[in-house]
This record gives sequence, C-alpha cells and structure tokens, in this order.
Amino acid sequence: MKFSEVVRKILYSNPEPMTPQEIRDFIKTSYPNFYGTPTHIRNVDLGHYKDIDHALLAQIYTLVGTNDSFSCDKSCKPMKISLIEIGRPIRQKTQPIRRSIRELEGIQYEGQVRDILANAEKYHQAYYEAETFRGPSLYFHHRALETRNRPDLAHLEYVYATLSAWGMHRMGKGGSKMQPFDTFRQSIEPLIDGITKAQGFHFKEMTDQKWSVLKEIFQGINVMASGTSLVGNSKVMHHMLPNIVPPIDREYTLWYLRGNTNIKNELASEWLLMKGIILDFFIPVASNEGFLDKATKWMERKIQYPWDTSLLKVIDNLVIGSKKAINEP
Repeated sequence: MKFSEVVRKILYSNPEPMTPQEIRDFIKTSYPNFYGTPTHIRNVDLGHYKDIDHALLAQIYTLVGTNDSFSCDKSCKPMKISLIEIGRPIRQKTQPIRRSIRELEGIQYEGQVRDILANAEKYHQAYYEAETFRGPSLYFHHRALETRNRPDLAHLEYVYATLSAWGMHRMGKGGSKMQPFDTFRQSIEPLIDGITKAQGFHFKEMTDQKWSVLKEIFQGINVMASGTSLVGNSKVMHHMLPNIVPPIDREYTLWYLRGNTNIKNELASEWLLMKGIILDFFIPVASNEGFLDKATKWMERKIQYPWDTSLLKVIDNLVIGSKKAINEP
C-alpha cells in the first residue's frame, strides 16, 4: 500500500476532517510500517527534522499539498484535511501570505525553514568554497537577469543558453533534453503580457489572481523535450521573475525538502508542487528579518558573491550549500 492510499483510507474512515497531527498519530498506531521509515530516519540524521514525528508530519503536509485528492482548509490552525468529493471545489482559496518565523509551526517544510535560518552563514560559506558553478553558467545567468525587463529575442537566447549551461540539455542518448529554440520562443510569445505583469509581483503580496497569472505562465512554457516540466520551467521563470520564482531542481531542492528526487510528470501536479515549495519554504525564509539583513549584505558584495543575484537565489544557494556542507570531509 502506498502512503497516499494510507492517508486516503484514514480520512475515508473518519466522518470529520482531520488535522495533519491527527493523521500522524493515527498512522503511528494503526500503520506502524509507515512510521520511522528509512527516509524519515535519514532526514532526521541530516538535521532536516528534529525527530521522526516531525519527519512524518512533513510527509503528510507534502502529500496533501501536492495531491488533488485532498482538500485543505487553511482557515483553521492547524489546517483541516478531507477527501475531495466529486463536484466539490478542489481547494480552498489561497490567502495572501503573512507569515513570520513565529508562525511556522505545522507548515510544510517547517524543519527545513528553521534549518536554513539557523545555518545560513555555514551553508553560504560552503556554497562559495565549493566553487562548483562558474564560467558560462554564471555569465549567461547574469545576462538573462539583466535583460529580463525586455523579453525580446536576446533575452530568450540568454535564458535558453543558461539552461543549457546549467545542465538541462545532455548530449547523446541519455539525460535531459531541451526543445529546439524556436519551439521555446514560440511558447513564450503569448505569455509576454503575463510575464510583464508578474514582474511587478512581490512574494509578500501574492493573491489568488496573481498565482493564476504565474500558473498560466508555468503551464505555457515549453522548454523541455522530456516529460518533466518543473525543473526547466522554474529555471526559465526565475530568469524572468527572480523576485517570486526560484530555480528548482531534483538534486538539491527536492532532495533537501522532500528527501527524494521524484516528480510526477503531470503539468498540474508539477505546478502545485512548485507553488507549495514557494509558499511554504522560500517565502517563510525570505520573510524572516534576520535572514533578509544577511542576504542583503551578501547581495551587495557582487564581486565576492556573484551568485547572490536575488533573495530567492540566495536561498537556493543555501540549499545547495547545505549539501556541500554535509559532504565536506
């Protein structure tokens, strides 16, 4: 039985919506094989969660936040989860985000948010000491960002080159593959108005309408020839909308937040996954005043820290740095 099936079965057997904490406790007593799994233990050992209870809780939040089988009523604290009934709305409307570090209890990726905030300097140092990313990957990243306010042919060429330099197109039979440039360009053209509008968005002032604009852009981009869109599309959007969309990848982002690199190759599900990562990880970190102060100082030191090109990219660098720090001899 899959974990999602366990949660569905629990909710189906209870007449009232349940909190994630109630589901966790039910799993511990009735489905012990899903408590203290190797993934839970590994994430606790890595410091992502303080104990198995929190690791399981994070798994529940991730599942219900990215699977349309569940309805999450976030007007309650903690939120109430129920199964979707045919003909019912899929989700409650998302409210504007107004979270501080004191309000993190129970959100998705709570442990990872606290980890990044507590170890920001350590992970930042590890990222730059690794010196993994230089040359074309840095150059084209800067050029794509510098030209984003005029999404013309040159800008799209820089974005396309950045993704290639970042390893999104592998030569030979294996590995990820990008679409031909003209296919990518043609997919962006009808999205220009939405991209221009979204460039004025701020992560602290997101509404349902603004998320809808981002969703349309995400689902309209055609840059990857492979089945997965999340990684390629998020990186395209980051170079057009760096203040609201971070770059997301399997090796670092998904592994750090979810303990695996699995992505369901379905555009709507991938959008929900990206939205949840922004809402419950990047925005809480970026909203912390202490972090904002550190990140601002790093971004001002452009020569020393050339990859600190935006607040969300700094967070992405820290995620990468967390893995570099773990792998240090």
